[in-house]
Amino acid sequence: MNTIVGDLAVRAGVPNAGTVTAHSLRAGGATVAYAAGVPVSVIAAHGRWAPNSPVVLGYIRAVDRWRDNAMRNVGL
Repeated sequence: MNTIVGDLAVRAGVPNAGTVTAHSLRAGGATVAYAAGVPVSVIAAHGRWAPNSPVVLGYIRAVDRWRDNAMRNVGL
């Protein structure tokens, strides 16, 4: 699967295509869905993670670390 995904990334002209894997698609899909406001439970079901699995949270990447910063509004 990684070979197919990598080859398609090269053909599509994706920057750093050599680093794109099937895992990239899984993590990217979860991240984009979360950024769009999709509930984690729905993302988990779509990605075939077990309901309430903490594993899905490992696939969701920080999209905007400044916007999503937990300390942003604490007055520091």
